[in-house]
Parts: sequence; C-alpha cells; structure tokens
Amino acid sequence: MGVLLISEVKLKNFTNINKNVDMDVLKAEVQIAQDIDLQTILGTRFYNHLLSQVSSTGNTFNADETTLVNDYIQPFLIQQAYFQSIPHLAYRTMNRGIVDGVMENAASVDIGTMQYLRNIQKQRADFYMTRLQDYLLIGKGQNLFPDYTSQSTRDGMIPDRSQKYNNGIYLAHSSRKGYSMRNINKRGVSTYSELEHENPPCQDCY
Repeated sequence: MGVLLISEVKLKNFTNINKNVDMDVLKAEVQIAQDIDLQTILGTRFYNHLLSQVSSTGNTFNADETTLVNDYIQPFLIQQAYFQSIPHLAYRTMNRGIVDGVMENAASVDIGTMQYLRNIQKQRADFYMTRLQDYLLIGKGQNLFPDYTSQSTRDGMIPDRSQKYNNGIYLAHSSRKGYSMRNINKRGVSTYSELEHENPPCQDCY
C-alpha cells in the first residue's frame, strides 16, 4: 500500500463510516480515490511531488502545500474515498464469492438504496473537487505550485482543469459561476461583473 494523504481518524470522523469498520477494508478505496481521482485533478507530476514528501515520521510540506493538503485535498479525498467505499462496504469478496456484508444479523440495503446514497455522496465529493480546482485555478493557490502549472504529457497525466460540478437545478444559458455574461450581452444590456473584472478574469463567466 502506498502513501495515504488522509488518516483513518479523519475518514471516519467526517463521514458516516462506523468507527468499528476495519481500516484494511478502506485503505484500498482511499488509494483508488488518490490514484484515479486526485491524480486526475493534480496531474501526475504534482501528485507524485506531494506523495514524495510524506513518510512514516511526518511530512516536509512547505506552508503553501500544507494549506493545500489540509484545507482542500483532504476534504475532497475524505468524501471521494467514502463514495468509492460504499459498494465494498455493502458487498465483500470472500472465498465463496461476493456476499452481502459480514455481520450475521445485519441487513444489507438494496441496490437502489445504495445507488441513492452514492448519488448523494458523489455530489458532496464533486463540491470539494470543484473547491480544490477553484483554489488552484482562480483562487489564492494559483501560481503557487510550479509542479502543477508546468506539467506536460511526458510527466504522465496532465491536470484535468475542466470543472464538472453543478447542482441539480438547470438554468438555460448559465455557467457554474452564474448567468452567462455572453447571453446577456447579446441582448445589448449594459452589465458589470465583479468576477469578470477580477485579475486574472474569471475563467467560467462565459
């Protein structure tokens, strides 16, 4: 098992995972959340850079990296790891095949309920994913991390900077930051957008 950026205590304290759940069941899902989901956001070079600074005795993060990991990466990983874990908490692979849970008197939820719970958890994880991306792209974290901004395909995966999160309400001609400035301006209406006049300008106003 590789380096994990969240602890068992944090994972269980900030999710609905019972304190009695064996961490061995969860470690693989945390690793999946890191390797697949976090690496996709950060890119391979920056992802490996952060992992390389963690050891059994602590970490060597600088102040900016500490803020990034503690305030943005860990909240995302906690929710994403729980999302990844839900099916495997309900169904375990045993020597006789895939079974419902492991407790003799426990009743597993049906597939529909499990999917409903995963949908809720996915919205939470996506919120923290977008919050992390916003910090790196248009927030106080922009230009603080050279390994994030200067990656190429030679380094492996490059960061996915597309922001896919939105809530369940659809508004025509809108963006995640608000109503589309482009569609308002087509109607000849004079407008001022604080986001649009930021330095650098908002990347999602149009």
